[in-house]
Amino acid sequence: MHITADETAAIPFAPVRRALPEEVQSARSRILVEETISLILETMPAYGVVLNEERQVLAVNGRLLAAFGIDDPDALIGKRPGEAINCIHAGDGPGGCGTGKHCAGCGAVMAILHSQQQAHSSTQECRITMDAERAASLDLEVTATPVQVGDMRLTVFSMRDISADKRRDVLERVFFHDIINTAGGIRGLAEVLARGDILTPEQDGEYRHWMVNLAQQLVDEITHQQALVAAEKGEFRPTLKALSVPELLREIQALYVNHDIASGRSLLLGAVPECHIVSDRAILRRILGNMVKNALEATEAGETVTISAETGPSTISLCVHNPGVIPRETQLQIFQRSFSTKAEVGRGIGTYSIKLFGERYLGGKVHFSSHEPDGTVFCLTLPKEHSLSR
Repeated sequence: MHITADETAAIPFAPVRRALPEEVQSARSRILVEETISLILETMPAYGVVLNEERQVLAVNGRLLAAFGIDDPDALIGKRPGEAINCIHAGDGPGGCGTGKHCAGCGAVMAILHSQQQAHSSTQECRITMDAERAASLDLEVTATPVQVGDMRLTVFSMRDISADKRRDVLERVFFHDIINTAGGIRGLAEVLARGDILTPEQDGEYRHWMVNLAQQLVDEITHQQALVAAEKGEFRPTLKALSVPELLREIQALYVNHDIASGRSLLLGAVPECHIVSDRAILRRILGNMVKNALEATEAGETVTISAETGPSTISLCVHNPGVIPRETQLQIFQRSFSTKAEVGRGIGTYSIKLFGERYLGGKVHFSSHEPDGTVFCLTLPKEHSLSR
């Protein structure tokens, strides 16, 4: 029998079956008297749980309870790991955590299944978003270790928060990389001007203009990193002003049309209605700039990226289209903080920051579609109450 792609996507990634509540309680009672299990949990330098064969929680350690503000450990018994820490995708599948379409790329469920199947420890990394409204995310290193207690096959599952390490990677690989590149451009122009080379008035004016633009870009990079740190802490405050949508999109096109990343590719301005939006100009520039850069990177030489806008009955959408299609496994993790299709460590902050700023601080909705033959389009849709029609 032939199974279509859509039917394959609907098949649960991990087994759906759960143990009955009385089975869970019986197993929990048995392991609570096992001093070795209790010792392992409480000396573990990470969030720890003990799972049954159905991936349900039988016991947790104090570190997990304290980290997630849980007073009653019994509230977690019988849940699966993603359900216990409020993963936003935990309820997507027919059997909860581990059975939804997003779970196929989750390191946590992969580590547990691999450990159960191979009968030895498995360590993976996973990225979990716990709050859709606040876009609160964790980067975790997870380890699943099989343990036999009597006739029970259990899994000791640890979750180490490596968010700080990932954030440091972002700063080192993105922030400092971009700062050095921009500062290098300023130094190169400064050297030309300092040498006193004979320049035409047009060249002199052009070099000085580039110098000012690069200096402004340097300031923008620094202030954006400050804004990103504040945003993750819930401390960012947008500066709202009325902005012309056509003017904003023309500015973005002009900024990237001759950028190195656009070499051999076309960047066009599509349909844009005459309208204004009340928003934060710097953050919108950053969001749209990230969308454009991502689209150009995904576009083959000779192909075209298009920036456009459209109005609906109650919304305005700012969109970037490219003809490529994102692989399904990438689509499922596209907005996670540290996920990236690039080889370099720490390059996955772009789409995450698009969603963080666009939804949490600008009150919009960031979404995308990617399929043959239409290609890929990323959009930031803002509600009409934040806009002023002309």
